[in-house]
This record gives sequence, structure tokens and C-alpha cells, in this order.
Amino acid sequence: MTITNHHAVDVLTSVTERLVMTGIYASPEEAVEALALAQLDREIEKYQERIAALEAKYGMSFEEFTAYLRNRATMEEEIDWEEWDDARIILEIRKKSREAIVSHAAAHN
Repeated sequence: MTITNHHAVDVLTSVTERLVMTGIYASPEEAVEALALAQLDREIEKYQERIAALEAKYGMSFEEFTAYLRNRATMEEEIDWEEWDDARIILEIRKKSREAIVSHAAAHN
């Protein structure tokens, strides 16, 4: 473990201990899980909103847009496609991370 990691662990320990001392959470583990879930929820919402905005902009799903672009995409459409694809991938990763945390928490409660 590097010095930076030690510092991060110290900060996390301090934050979670304060959250437990104030009665917000019952344990440091519960605090870490809740903080992680809150961050993931914010990111999930952000990527869902971006995907919805692109669906509204083009009036179609990603799959339909992909087929529509074959052999005719403009530069703007290519950029949007890349952003849309990235948002879909990141959204799925965040959802899986969230599911893993929830499953882990349920198994240890």
C-alpha cells in the first residue's frame, strides 16, 4: 500500500467514523456502502439522462440510430454515436457495480 492509499484509507475512516458518531449510519461499513450507492445513483441518473437526450434528439433507440448511420453518418452523428455508446457502456458498468454492492450488503446484514 502506498502513502497515498494510506491517506485515502485514513480519510475514509475518519469520514465514516463521524457519520457513525452522529447517528447517520450504524457502522462504518454501512456508511461506505451508502456513500458508494449514492455516488453510483448520481452517475446512473446522469448517463440515463444523456441517453434519453440522444434518443429524443434523434427520435430513435441506439440500435435504430446505429442502423440509420450505416454508410452515411455526418461528423456530428459520429460524435453523438460515440458518446451514446460510451454512455450505454458506462451505465451498465455502474448498474452492475451498484448490484454488487447491494448484494454484498444484503449478504452481510
